[in-house]
Amino acid sequence: MKIGSFLISLIVTGNLFGQTFYFGNDLSYANQMEDCGAVFKENGEAKDVYQIFADRGTNLVRMRLWVDPTWQNPLEQPAGVKDQYSDYEDVKETIRRSKEAGMEVMLGFQLSDAWADPGRQVIPQSWADVAYDLEGLKDSVYNYISYILADLEEDTLMPEFVKIGNENNDGILVHEYMNSDWSAGPSVSKDWNRHAQLYNIAIKAVRDASETTSIKPKIALHCAGLNIVSWWYDNIIGRGVTDFDIMGFSYYYAWHGASINELGNKIRALISAHPEYDAMVVESGYLWSTRNFDNLGNIITTPDPRYLPVIPEKQLEYMVDYTREVKRAGGNGVIFWEPAWVSTPCRTPWGQGSSHDHVVYFDPDNTNFMENGGGRWMESPFYEDLTTKKITFKVDMSGQDVSKGVYITGSWTGEEWEIHPMADIGNDVYSYYTYISPGQTGGYYFLNDTVFEARETVPAECAEWSGTDRFYAMGTNDTVIACTWNSCENNTGFITIHDDKAEIIRTYPNPSEDFVLIEFSSFNKKRTVQLIDLSGRVKKEILCGIRETDTKIDLTDISPGFYVVKVNDDQKCVFRKIIRL
Repeated sequence: MKIGSFLISLIVTGNLFGQTFYFGNDLSYANQMEDCGAVFKENGEAKDVYQIFADRGTNLVRMRLWVDPTWQNPLEQPAGVKDQYSDYEDVKETIRRSKEAGMEVMLGFQLSDAWADPGRQVIPQSWADVAYDLEGLKDSVYNYISYILADLEEDTLMPEFVKIGNENNDGILVHEYMNSDWSAGPSVSKDWNRHAQLYNIAIKAVRDASETTSIKPKIALHCAGLNIVSWWYDNIIGRGVTDFDIMGFSYYYAWHGASINELGNKIRALISAHPEYDAMVVESGYLWSTRNFDNLGNIITTPDPRYLPVIPEKQLEYMVDYTREVKRAGGNGVIFWEPAWVSTPCRTPWGQGSSHDHVVYFDPDNTNFMENGGGRWMESPFYEDLTTKKITFKVDMSGQDVSKGVYITGSWTGEEWEIHPMADIGNDVYSYYTYISPGQTGGYYFLNDTVFEARETVPAECAEWSGTDRFYAMGTNDTVIACTWNSCENNTGFITIHDDKAEIIRTYPNPSEDFVLIEFSSFNKKRTVQLIDLSGRVKKEILCGIRETDTKIDLTDISPGFYVVKVNDDQKCVFRKIIRL
């Protein structure tokens, strides 16, 4: 036996239809972080940050471009650091370094001087005199994009993808100016026919600029959220914006809710409605900690309750499941937003540090790439067979020596029976997951060191594989197997998540010190309500009768922290996160 390693393939992985699938990361902060003193490392050794991403399987780098961020209120940065980044020179450096590392690039024209998002689409200050002159504004857009792409072509930096706008839910080039608190000023127009003309002139600029170039960028548009995306593309296409290539959208669990399964269904619906376009998640992200490691508040704070506790291993599991579903649904890429925005002495308009220090792929102490975290989601072995299902093994190590870690080995790793580390998910429970084919059977056992002598002794009555090892059988759906070290006891109280839609469940007050009321949207169902901690242990269980429309969980004897309420009606499950103060 040997300790397992997940070999990284640098071969671009195709999706179900044979086209290139893009494993992307937005590195808009990377150059600035280096100027701010960050030294990115892999295995404890300093390494070029772009090469780290390329070597880990990234084949697409996204970056934002602001028209002229320099006029804005200068930020008080350390010596040698520019007041603002994401200007043209910064973007050229990002494109150059990305291409030198072997990655393609997506240039995001935000068509603003600062952050563009669903509530903020501010016209650049240098275009203010034509804000209410549609023809003049169209000329500005066309000339600007044409100049940027011509100059990039001259420097052999033409991007493979161009994204027009950024999260343009309510339109493009909408607001007249930026307020002093960085919020959007008054709206110039909410007319979608106007927006359509601006999109078409921007698209024309890209097509004209690349007419004679060897690289002809694919064009992506971009809105945010699952609820709006179908309407948004129906609307924009219906208004004559048709000469683009990619239906791009943002999807974060923290802001948009829904599940990974619903994400896949939305992509299928988009492609079914508009098969002439590709669908791509052009922005996403997920946390690995709830801690804030500096003075700037975190901006992604809500985990998917199906992926608790919030630890690096769960960030990886979430992103792999997310990307597998995008591929299965026929999407052609996922882009993670900004996994190199580490904490430094530099500032944003909202404070010093990073709002993403709990999301990035690098640890907060040494900026070393975290081998157990989400930065490995791009590795191609996760996606070699999308017909496989996830099997999760959990073991209760109560009373055992775990000072050298907890590990698992099994027949799914081949003849070598490689040893894999398990994640500590709290309360002496350890977890490991992998993907195998439905119907597959085999053997496995646990260890508390990486040597054979540290293996558990599986009791004879449950040593159903070769007389010495535990037995598993993979069903047709994702499977959870929970055990106790050196025991045949099955711990069915460990959390098992189903991705089915369920009725509306309301929990309040939340957070709470004393109790939480669980309110159901219907009756005529018998239900089991469980309060579950982050390790998957059931702390309380209530049986609700067929006529009951609510129930109450007493929290006075429960320790403060995060919990999950699971409501099961024998057909479907629904989960709600609650906080005990």
